[in-house]
Amino acid sequence: MNSCIIITILSGVILLLFCLYMRARTMSSKRGQEIEASGALFDFILQHIKAYILVIDKDFIVEKTNYYTVTDTRDDNRKKRVGELLQCVNSFEKGCGNGELCQTCPIRQAITEAFRMRKDFSNLEAVVSLRVSEKKSIKCNVSVSGSYMDMNCRPEMLITIHDITELKQAQIRLQDALDKTGRIEKSKFSFLEKLGNDINDQLNCILGWANLVSTDKTLTENQRNEYMNLIYEHSDQLSHMANDVLRLARIDAHKIELQMTTFCLHEFCQDILLMRMNNTHPNVELYLEGDTPDLLVYTDQQKLYQVIVNLLSNAQKFTNKGHIRLSYSLNKEQNTINFVVEDTGKGMPSKIHANLFERFYKANTFTEGTGLGLSICKAYIEAMGGTIQFTSSEGRGTRFHFSIKRDPIPAGDAALDLCK
Repeated sequence: MNSCIIITILSGVILLLFCLYMRARTMSSKRGQEIEASGALFDFILQHIKAYILVIDKDFIVEKTNYYTVTDTRDDNRKKRVGELLQCVNSFEKGCGNGELCQTCPIRQAITEAFRMRKDFSNLEAVVSLRVSEKKSIKCNVSVSGSYMDMNCRPEMLITIHDITELKQAQIRLQDALDKTGRIEKSKFSFLEKLGNDINDQLNCILGWANLVSTDKTLTENQRNEYMNLIYEHSDQLSHMANDVLRLARIDAHKIELQMTTFCLHEFCQDILLMRMNNTHPNVELYLEGDTPDLLVYTDQQKLYQVIVNLLSNAQKFTNKGHIRLSYSLNKEQNTINFVVEDTGKGMPSKIHANLFERFYKANTFTEGTGLGLSICKAYIEAMGGTIQFTSSEGRGTRFHFSIKRDPIPAGDAALDLCK
């Protein structure tokens, strides 16, 4: 009887222990799965986070990092310092911390100070030069943060490095755009003020000479003709001002409509030079070069005329000796017609090159014009499927080169026989 009771009790104890064991094993397995899942999640975060994570000691030796995972490079299991891991140019020859610029490196100074003071630092921005091959290096903008840790009486630091190169470039582009907008607004105000004064001056001159011609009976025929020519000249200047403003309004409204016609390019350019000949200084040779005398083009003749005349007019204003050359050539590979307007005039200083195509900008505020000519030219050229660039230096002249798309001439166009 007693033995049965004892056996029953022992069986119960064994069963209880077995249940406790199975429960503990299940909990351990579940805990292991949770730890494994947490580890996988941590690895996933390290792999996909847009930053380098480094755990370093006070000697800058990297103990743990996601660098190899993020860059998809092989870990050679060799202990490296921060500069060696990131392939900093300064540390390549003499090692991290021994390079000439290492002692002035703001990142190294911040980490050293953080270890000394046992404190954190954050959002330190710096420019680093990284080696990407034996002959090539790149400069990157980075933001670095450090968190001090004391693990088992062993000082360590968690370093986070963000590549902010694209952000910095975007900030530079934004600042450039803001500066450009400010310049345009300032130039626009000056333009409107000058335009108002010019219109007032031109009208006063026209009214004064018209009144003189109509009331002064003592004027000779030659004097009357001279005053009438002055009236026509100033009326023409007013017309140019009004047309520039109207063209700018159409460009702003995206209403550049091309009126396509077919014409002989060589004859077209010759006519322009003949018309501009009287505006050329006596010591300047104005001439045309064209490699295809019978070339027919299908484009907006009036807009191309305005572009070439504007570039020639600018060249004539600033060229007192040498030559002004207008040339054209056909580029069959790119299917474009290329033009060059070159002069041996005063040229332009490099400091104004970046602003030359801006609206209302005038390199010389004392010259005639609205300051809209080159910006209108650029808009017209782009509407005709081309681009415009220039080279210039003081005392050595200016060279504008632009292209337009060579559109096919419609079949049956009556102008196909023009140059035959």
